[in-house]
Amino acid sequence: MRDIMRRRRKAAVFLTAALTSLGTLAVPGAAGADPTADGDARVLAHERLADGTEETTIRLGPITMAPHEGDHGGGHDGEGHGVGPMHGPHEPMHGTHTRSLQLMLPPCVNCYVTGIQPDLVYEDGSKANYDTGAMLHHAVFFDRSKSDVTCDSGWPTLAGRRIFASGNERTGRDLPAGNGVRLGFLPLTYVALELMNMKPEKQKVYFEVTMKHVPAGTPGMRELTPVWLDADNCGLSEHSIPKGESHTRWAWSSSVSGTFRAAGGHLHDGGESITLKNLATKETICTSEAGYGTIPAYQGHIESMSTCAGEDLGSVRKGDTLELHSVYHSHYADDHAMSIMIGYLDQR
Repeated sequence: MRDIMRRRRKAAVFLTAALTSLGTLAVPGAAGADPTADGDARVLAHERLADGTEETTIRLGPITMAPHEGDHGGGHDGEGHGVGPMHGPHEPMHGTHTRSLQLMLPPCVNCYVTGIQPDLVYEDGSKANYDTGAMLHHAVFFDRSKSDVTCDSGWPTLAGRRIFASGNERTGRDLPAGNGVRLGFLPLTYVALELMNMKPEKQKVYFEVTMKHVPAGTPGMRELTPVWLDADNCGLSEHSIPKGESHTRWAWSSSVSGTFRAAGGHLHDGGESITLKNLATKETICTSEAGYGTIPAYQGHIESMSTCAGEDLGSVRKGDTLELHSVYHSHYADDHAMSIMIGYLDQR
């Protein structure tokens, strides 16, 4: 309990300080206009897709990652993702963390965001990843103009509604057709970034995000509410796991009712799967599974998380208990594992 309270106080202090000194401001351009070139952010691309959806790519940065001075410049044992039931490298990648809070005017106002895809790159557009000594430890998107659904205490009360997150796996979300997360006329959105540098010298990187969006007046659109579910929900989203197999469960008594249209999870190395279930109805809403070992740039680390999307993944009523169940098969004990699921709910 003391450790949990310490983590929450630390998060609140960091966020309070960061909110008083928000950094980069991204100003999106109109369709067909030249990308904004000045300042610390710019729109790289803006186009209208065949179905009428608009797609905007915004670049934030540069962000200078502090050099890593320990364990001979970082790295791990290099044995890949292991064998048998274990997942991920045989030891964690060692590096120095850099945190950055980036204010970002969204690509639209009074609109629905229907898709989002994050990335971490260098100035020339090449990807920054484990093979270049860089890691996107996490990126969390907030809308401070609205309250978070699952947390009415701790730092999220300062941050606002959590609407999307990803780790280095960089798995995006495309909501089912006709569904979106609503942004109002005065949204205050920003991205909390934590990066890791495994090299002994500084590195300059850029965070990029591609968003799909449509105007609020688009016929037939339904508003989805992001529901953040987390094994350390109002803290730093961290919990401990042992070496080997482990199961972590966390439950939340729902304050909302509706139907889930989409969901996806986030785990760290060693994670196998995370499942969202309604204990009242016995419905499994989504099982999000981790992927390893198919993309060389990830060097055996977690590289993907599967997502769920559909017209009816499962329902919830106010007072029902939603349970998260994450499974880890890790080569090493870790005090900083994460077990997160974001569901997108059509409230009724």
